Amino acid sequence: MELRVLRYFLTIVETGSVTKAAEEVRVAQPSLSRQLRGLEASLGMTLFDRGGRQLILTAAGRRFLPLARDLVARADAAEAAVGALASGRAMRITVAAPPTTITDVIAPFLATWGPEDPLVTVQAESPARAYQALGRGADVAISTAPPRRRLAGLPVARLPLWAYVRADHAWTNRDGVTIGELAAAPLIVLTPAHGTRRVLDHAVQDADASYDIVLECDTPHVAQAMAASGHGIAVVSDDPRFDLHPLLILDGAGEPLQIHLHAAWDPSHYALRSIETFATGLSRFCVEQYGPQVTARG
Repeated sequence: MELRVLRYFLTIVETGSVTKAAEEVRVAQPSLSRQLRGLEASLGMTLFDRGGRQLILTAAGRRFLPLARDLVARADAAEAAVGALASGRAMRITVAAPPTTITDVIAPFLATWGPEDPLVTVQAESPARAYQALGRGADVAISTAPPRRRLAGLPVARLPLWAYVRADHAWTNRDGVTIGELAAAPLIVLTPAHGTRRVLDHAVQDADASYDIVLECDTPHVAQAMAASGHGIAVVSDDPRFDLHPLLILDGAGEPLQIHLHAAWDPSHYALRSIETFATGLSRFCVEQYGPQVTARG
């Protein structure tokens, strides 16, 4: 059973006539009729009732029709996939990234894509495990940790850390707070597995200070919720929620604390073009979304 003949069969079904189908597929009518009879012989069934002016599917033909459509559709999909492989493109990309990055960066970026862009599957991973996902089927990983040397990649963005306070807090008339001031306040922080927490810890250590932890949270959303309920100041990198006021956190030199997002992938990946397009597009999106100050270095 040849795919070419199956396509002829489907065209005959659509046109209801061998003559019209022959014109559409540009094959001589006698040749098309012979190939249809050959298909019926190979299947051992009659596909059309030839009693009237228009060809009508028999009961067997009606049952065979969805099978033929499925086979042709699968063949078309395989052909497209092979073409994508040959050109270094991917029809589907799997991205591994931390949950906050997925919510605030990757999902809004994907919303700007069109139907001609690859489908994207996103899986949540901690920053420490994001690159390990490349060995479990992910095509590209986003993390706050620099990629290993054996991986290809590029820096995506430098995103600020925020101290979030309630609207009735004394700092709501300010744009920033020093690390020394922040260390003296009751803080709601993320667990040490998060890049945000590690940046905060290093900054506090560099300032030769210590801080009071009211609560450790696994997710930034909960940290902001606890700040909104009046339990302390949330230190996270995600976008504001619950009507909280954001404050940039300034180090001893007056520079804002930042986390660095990196993208990494296998340098021998077949779909390098699609992966690089995704990573560079994500970097441009961050600059458009948050401003030129987040432009990645390197």
